[in-house]
Amino acid sequence: MAIGSTRGKRRLGRHLRPILERSGLKVDEVVKLSRVSRPTITRMLSGEALARWPALSMVLDVIGATPEEKTRALQLWEVADVDPSAIEHARDLPANYKRLRMDELEAVRERTLDSALIPGLLQTAGYAEAVARATHRQIIGDSWDSRAAAERSDRQEALTRENPIEYHALIDEAALRRLVGGPDVMREQLDHLVAIAERPNVTIQVLPYAIGAYGAQVGAMFLLDFDQSDEPRAAYVEALTGMLPVEDEEAEVLSAVWDDAARLALTEEDSVGLIRAVRDALGD
Repeated sequence: MAIGSTRGKRRLGRHLRPILERSGLKVDEVVKLSRVSRPTITRMLSGEALARWPALSMVLDVIGATPEEKTRALQLWEVADVDPSAIEHARDLPANYKRLRMDELEAVRERTLDSALIPGLLQTAGYAEAVARATHRQIIGDSWDSRAAAERSDRQEALTRENPIEYHALIDEAALRRLVGGPDVMREQLDHLVAIAERPNVTIQVLPYAIGAYGAQVGAMFLLDFDQSDEPRAAYVEALTGMLPVEDEEAEVLSAVWDDAARLALTEEDSVGLIRAVRDALGD
């Protein structure tokens, strides 16, 4: 059984749940009739694990799936198990951050809002290392700061791949002015923001101090959209304890909060102008 939460596994779980509900059977009854373990069935339904096909096929028979539903289940099963080895340092990453990374591999659009730091997809190596040193207690393994830059570089391939993700970042002015890593690191980081804002798939807007309070001023949020019509938006918030996935209606609330903040942000042109001004204030 493949452990881990990928979008394919969650889609398969969403496919199975209404079939189970229609059958009128309880999970324990399915366990008895199919001889598939309870943990296997519950993890399949939640999208946290992928059973072997014979076990899934037995469950489908027991809950009365139609031939069309079985065919669809097989299609979802075949694409469900994304290999985390495609993500550099996957074994070092906290589970929910790895889940975000795996979602980014499949997403066509990502929107972020950061109130304190430059977002990961836009960080330079020096900035990423400085952030890693500051957050070492939240990361698995030792010496993460020495590998953080490589992990960020691997993640940022989403912006430059053959079909790049459409990325729209809202960044609080505080993140531009916070000297993460010192003046030299920040000069390089701000120069990078100006350069990457020229990419057609990247939009950067700054939330200036002048707007006062807005709806999301603690931590960061991530909203990811996919090209499948039946695939709901993925949402995450970053808390002191790490990345937290947000589901269903709460994800739509976060999307509305992001939209409200975007309306308050500077235009792309004015945002780049402010980034340049903060950079110039740091001198050479």
